[in-house]
Amino acid sequence: MKTLISTDTSAVLTYDVFKKNDLSVFALNVIVDGEEFLDGITIDQKTLCDAMRSGKNIKTSTPPLGEVIEYFENLFNQGYDRIIHFTISSKLSSMNDLFKNVATNNFPGKLYVVDSYAVSTAMLSQVLYASEEIKKDRPIDEILAEIEKFKEVNKIVFVPENLNALRNGGRISPTVALIGNMLGIKPVISLSDGELKKEGTTKQVKKLMIETAITMQDTYPVEEFDYTLVNFDGKPEVLSYIESGIADIIGNDRLIAGVLPINVCAHCGPGTIGLVVSKKINGKSLKEFL
Repeated sequence: MKTLISTDTSAVLTYDVFKKNDLSVFALNVIVDGEEFLDGITIDQKTLCDAMRSGKNIKTSTPPLGEVIEYFENLFNQGYDRIIHFTISSKLSSMNDLFKNVATNNFPGKLYVVDSYAVSTAMLSQVLYASEEIKKDRPIDEILAEIEKFKEVNKIVFVPENLNALRNGGRISPTVALIGNMLGIKPVISLSDGELKKEGTTKQVKKLMIETAITMQDTYPVEEFDYTLVNFDGKPEVLSYIESGIADIIGNDRLIAGVLPINVCAHCGPGTIGLVVSKKINGKSLKEFL
């Protein structure tokens, strides 16, 4: 049977990673001053950054039901018998519920929807693992069982440049944002077990990221896990400092660099920097797939 691996742009690291690895991708949207754009098609990181820094109103939303159904109908019409589709964590978005309903009501027994409990490279590693295993004609139920092990070790830590986007999205109050911005205090946010948690605050992002890499070493050894530094319009001098510091810890040429998905950028804002730990794909680094 012919099986396709599909995901959405929540898993983006670089925009060509999907094409290079024969993955189908559903472009998520971002709404700028009421006008809808599609990630990687009609908007990119720079355009979104310019819009956010100029104070435009930014929102995201789940895609219309008809667009989701049409997306999968087009793929099945290309001759695929089954599709495994990965979504962003269900604790961050209603996307998973929407796609599962489509699977049940429109493509029963043909469309398998996986809740990644992740985003960015922690999500991408699951997608690429499934892609590798499908090539071996491994049964889908065995692949999905192994994917559960990836979810158990997802870890993302990120820090926004300021609190404006979190305020605009209603995640913190205007008063808290105002005081935090005045004092230069930045929240330290983690994604584990599929949901966002505030781990503290910092005024020193460079120091925090390097210390985070140090503390992660015991739980996430570099022989088994990839370390990815992601950002949305991060300052080059800050990124360079963090890259150098983490390289000293985990070894040269081990650190991967990439962009944050646009649907994450829209809620965190420009200047956001994060460190993602993801399980290697059958012992292979993500670098081999880029």
